[in-house]
Amino acid sequence: MTNISSMDYNILLDFVPPARSMKKTPFQPLSCDIMSEERVKKVANGKINSKIEMKRKRDVEEQGHQRKKVMLATCSNKSQPVAIKAIDKAENRSSIAKEVRLLRMASRCPFLCHSHAAFQTKLTAYIVMEYASGNNLKKFIKRTGKLTTDAITFYAAEIICGLQFLHANGILHRDIKLGNILLTGEGHIKIADFGLAVEGMFGQRKVGGMIGTVKYMAPEVLRLRGYDAGADWWSLGIVICKMATGMTPFFEDGNSEKFISSVIRDEPLFPKCLSAEIKDLLHKLLEKDPEQRLGFIKNIRAHPVFHSINWEQLERQEIPPPLCPAELTQDKNYFKPPRMLMKEGDSDSSFVKSMDLSYLNDSWKS
Repeated sequence: MTNISSMDYNILLDFVPPARSMKKTPFQPLSCDIMSEERVKKVANGKINSKIEMKRKRDVEEQGHQRKKVMLATCSNKSQPVAIKAIDKAENRSSIAKEVRLLRMASRCPFLCHSHAAFQTKLTAYIVMEYASGNNLKKFIKRTGKLTTDAITFYAAEIICGLQFLHANGILHRDIKLGNILLTGEGHIKIADFGLAVEGMFGQRKVGGMIGTVKYMAPEVLRLRGYDAGADWWSLGIVICKMATGMTPFFEDGNSEKFISSVIRDEPLFPKCLSAEIKDLLHKLLEKDPEQRLGFIKNIRAHPVFHSINWEQLERQEIPPPLCPAELTQDKNYFKPPRMLMKEGDSDSSFVKSMDLSYLNDSWKS
């Protein structure tokens, strides 16, 4: 995928119709007011020969008080629905271009959520992403209960493939958690939400800041020390523990200070029902010293927990998932009925030209 050229803008203009008040120029920006129920019914058929209709919507709570809207949409020339994320540029301006960039790169890995297109109005940026119909692991586990050992092993292995791809490309995710692990209808995982990710993490570089979700943060993050890819491997340990037990292995009573103290000082506690192999994997992922943490050092794929995994087949998604979310009852409350979400100041003429943001995936040009 490359930056958009003047010819590409004609394709983008077919994706959502231009406003009547716009003057036609070689570099017309894309009309983006698809949140309007009336406007969405008037999406033009063009070179992508697609008519988009908004179906349902949900709010996604992000870091702090930032909120994003995620909408389910259908396209007339595509067999699968898409998810469209609307991001408030005033609150998220610094991370939008980065997230778009990473979502485009993610198309090279089947275990990362990737995007099809991106565009913007004056106040809002929109990212059109693949839709993972199986919901996320947090909701999936809430509905099905604790996972079996086979399911834990399978999901952990696919997450490992996604993390290793990110780290090999110098990307630290910083918010690996159950809610950011999506499931396709077939049951494969997709790591999502790159809004907090850091690029250029090569060599000995470390970053700072207590950023992410507290219950998944590594001790070095909570101590406000520099950290690197080891922090993502700690988060994976918490994800695996929650898949197996439904809770973290540290003190929890709603008191964040006590929880943070427990993560920094206490050894993790696991129920007796866990297998010795799972406990060993968790102990090595939840190692306090990031320099000695599994994943950051040694080959995590060689751990006994994964002895049954054929990694080449797994990377090609040739291993059948242990569970198929599409066969389970869908959470009908996950998306709510759409409504008008245009912000005051966002109008048909509030378009922005941005070579860094506006693009259309090659697969959507036919």
